[in-house]
Amino acid sequence: MQLNKEKAEFLLKTIDEWQSQQLLSDEQALKLKQNITIRKFDWKQVTVYAFIVAVACAVLSVIVLLADKPLRALIEKFTQITDVGISGILTVFTGLIFWYTKRRFEKHPNTPFSNSSFLLFGAFLSLATISYWAKTLQVFQHNYAFIFLISAVVYCLMAIYFKSQTIWVLCILMMALAFGTFTGNSEELYLGMNFPMRYIPFSVALLSFMMYIKKSKQLNSFYRIHYVTGLLIFYLALWLVTIFGNYSSYERWQEVRQLQFLVWDGVLFAVAAAGMYLGLKRNDFVLGNISLVFFILNLVTRYFEYFWEPLHKSVFFMILAFIFWLIGSRAEKLWNLKFLEEK
Repeated sequence: MQLNKEKAEFLLKTIDEWQSQQLLSDEQALKLKQNITIRKFDWKQVTVYAFIVAVACAVLSVIVLLADKPLRALIEKFTQITDVGISGILTVFTGLIFWYTKRRFEKHPNTPFSNSSFLLFGAFLSLATISYWAKTLQVFQHNYAFIFLISAVVYCLMAIYFKSQTIWVLCILMMALAFGTFTGNSEELYLGMNFPMRYIPFSVALLSFMMYIKKSKQLNSFYRIHYVTGLLIFYLALWLVTIFGNYSSYERWQEVRQLQFLVWDGVLFAVAAAGMYLGLKRNDFVLGNISLVFFILNLVTRYFEYFWEPLHKSVFFMILAFIFWLIGSRAEKLWNLKFLEEK
């Protein structure tokens, strides 16, 4: 079994612990240790990064090609191709990419990253195809929400068919874009909510859908990534509300004193603290870790808002160190109590 250094060390320590508790014999422990090999170089990470860069470059290449008006004019001059023709070519090309991707998934299941890179490129290409057909047919020109919504449906079907968590995330992002464009631009209130504020109920609705995903045989593999994405959207929206409040325009926001945002600051602190507590209580590391990140992000943001000028930087971080030391000390006492109970 080949593992990276961190996982191998953890597993070796676990075997030693089991051996000391006589759960494993010396012979069994030796046999298990001999089966562990430390991987000297993690090619998996290199593979992931290389394919991400490859897909990004390919997508940028298509975007630059479609956005380059002089180049398009030159192509149209020599080929006499129309918008319908370009849309048709994109459709055929997208279909070929998906056909080839399907064959790769079937014939080369041992190359998941290269397969996913073709799938991801096809997903972005399908968005370009849908957008170009909308332009060609002159539909949805003044409301991109329907383009994003159609793309979300396409991505949802793709994610289910290929069992791709990456495409599921793209589906959620397309839904978020569709929701944002449907409810109006960033300088208008929708049902009394500005742009960041309206994504709080959106993310709550997204998270409430998890119960259905967990019970569904077709969708339960997307439960964790759906949970992570929904939480990130929720906390990001709430964090933006602590900065911009619920004001409809930049001019109105500039007129408001920063102290008036203290309520929202407190809300984010309270929600993040509750998230950390529930994460620890339920062993929900996703909720606990994300809540901790935004708790710290809120602290740093408030520092730049309120204390950058009047308070010395060293004093601020010393206060933070003391606060987290108190939290750590309390957590250590609770852990010791739990440890003694188990003993």
